[in-house]
Amino acid sequence: MQSKKWKSIVAFLCILIIIAYTSIVFLPHAHDCVDSNCAVCALIEASRNTIIGLILANTVNQFANIVFAILSSYKSMPLGNDGTPVALKVKLSD
Repeated sequence: MQSKKWKSIVAFLCILIIIAYTSIVFLPHAHDCVDSNCAVCALIEASRNTIIGLILANTVNQFANIVFAILSSYKSMPLGNDGTPVALKVKLSD
């Protein structure tokens, strides 16, 4: 019972973090900037760039995993029937 409660809490926190980060990336921010070097704008821009970088790195990682899986599965597939029991059978009718 304890692990089920713990899993639901972790799932809720993950969903909350995902919503917060996507709101930083995709929602525009509106506040009164004091000058061109606004700390709030700089923080939001840094957060946006970090999240976009993480998304890009994760995308490249997943693409590399897919390519590796395809290439390694192709090498392990038997090409032809040379090693099958039927191919190794000796022809008895001479």
